[in-house]
Amino acid sequence: MAKALTAACWSFTATDSVAENRARITKGIAAARDAGARLLLTPECALTGYPSAAREDLAEINWDEVRGAERQLAAYARQAGLALILGTAGPTEDSATNDALACGNTSAEVRYRKRCLTPLDKKVFVSGGEPVVAQCAGWRLGLAVCYDVRFPRVFAELAREDADAFLVIAHMAGPDPDPGTKPTVVPAHFAGRAAEWATPTLLCNTSADDRWLNSGCWDARGIRTADGGEGLLLATLTPRETLDPWYATIRKDSFASFFGG
Repeated sequence: MAKALTAACWSFTATDSVAENRARITKGIAAARDAGARLLLTPECALTGYPSAAREDLAEINWDEVRGAERQLAAYARQAGLALILGTAGPTEDSATNDALACGNTSAEVRYRKRCLTPLDKKVFVSGGEPVVAQCAGWRLGLAVCYDVRFPRVFAELAREDADAFLVIAHMAGPDPDPGTKPTVVPAHFAGRAAEWATPTLLCNTSADDRWLNSGCWDARGIRTADGGEGLLLATLTPRETLDPWYATIRKDSFASFFGG
């Protein structure tokens, strides 16, 4: 059984400047290191700026600059003893993907490409196709991005990959077609994903003023255990095995419900 893991979220509002965002993420790495964290999440598209918010699209982005900044941040996180889940983007032949890059002090660098795209996302990005799990400090960390949280099968497939925790980076902000609905419903999705699979879940959201919810952590019961709006948020990921055996039963029954057997 993995030991409890001290994790952190670095919530900020990205701009359209890769250099400026890189500098702010660098400060976040230092803050997380000094606070004793071993894992740090940034918001969705934290390095590039989120299209429709920080920038109109990715047409003018310098991909060489993005890749260089990713390497610099990965090296700094490794030096700091941190696994970094970095919100970034990657070019394809005629579009781009919305990525969560696991780098720094991980067993291997892996890149998750957002699978579930909003209508706005589809104007800029193409979807990825595979679940991705990173490894850090004996934990298997299932990666997800923003809108993914509305789709239970994304998390079922991460659980099938033996994820011990779900890590979600997000830009959950902007107009709400039915004012007040998203701030009520979206936190319930996070509690639900955690509870369905008895799997602790950590969210790093943007700190934009129009965000629908703060960054936070939900334990394997689905109970929110940490909440923070801007800057550094510390949270403890606690293995489900430390809870009543009932929670292992929930996970087993969820497998049977989704996959049979």
